[in-house]
Amino acid sequence: MKHWMFRCKDVSHKVSLSMDATLPFNQRMAIWMHLLMCRYCFRFRKQLMILRKLSRMTVHDPLDDPPQVSLSMESRARIKKRLRASSDIP
Repeated sequence: MKHWMFRCKDVSHKVSLSMDATLPFNQRMAIWMHLLMCRYCFRFRKQLMILRKLSRMTVHDPLDDPPQVSLSMESRARIKKRLRASSDIP
């Protein structure tokens, strides 16, 4: 006789699969029954949901943006003058 209840190993795998695809109704019900009785699998699912939520959050990386440097006209002229002098550009 085939056991109708999933083991923890099966549930953790199925919960992970359910994040990417819709499982058949009978499997979803069997998982929920297991989750109602097993606090460890319930926690595992909760942790996966937290990880999923965090991974969907976008984080702004300041290194991706070019620096916003504003030089005065005198500084620009001085830099141009030195670059021209060092490379012999007329």
